[in-house]
Amino acid sequence: MNDSNNVEKDIAPSKLLANPAIRTNCHQEPPVCLQAACPESWIGFQRKCFYFSDDTKNWTSSQRFCDSQDANLALVENFQELNFLLRYKGPSDHWIGLSREQDQPWKWTNGTEWTRLFPIMGGGECAYLNDKGASSARYYTERKWICSKPDTYVQ
Repeated sequence: MNDSNNVEKDIAPSKLLANPAIRTNCHQEPPVCLQAACPESWIGFQRKCFYFSDDTKNWTSSQRFCDSQDANLALVENFQELNFLLRYKGPSDHWIGLSREQDQPWKWTNGTEWTRLFPIMGGGECAYLNDKGASSARYYTERKWICSKPDTYVQ
C-alpha cells in the first residue's frame, strides 16, 4: 500500500516505542489523538459497543447493570447484529433488551416496538438469545446478559 500519509512507514520499530506521539496515536500537528470507540472489555460492531457478561442476573438486574454503564440490554436492529451476537455469546443463554407485559406486544428497552425481525419462542415476558435464536422466560430467571450502546467514534 503506497499511502503518502502513512506517518509510521519510515520509522524504525525501535523508534516507535520511544516516540510518545506515536505510542499515543497522535500523528498530526497539533496532535489529534485517537481513542478506542468502545470501553475496555466491550466489543465494537456496526457503530455499537457490546458487553457480554460472565456473571448471571435476572432480567431486571441485568438491565440495571447496563444502565450503570450508560447502556441498555442489547437492542438488535438487523440480521447482521443478530448473527454477531449469536456468534460471540458462546454456548450460554444471554438476556437481550426485549420484554412485554401480558397480552401486549414486545418492546425494546428504549420503548420502540419489536419489528418481528426474528422469532421469539416461549411464553415468558423477557427475551434471551440461545443456541437456536431467541426465546423468552420469566424475568426472575438468572442468565448472562448483553449490553449495547452507540460507539464513541467521531470522524
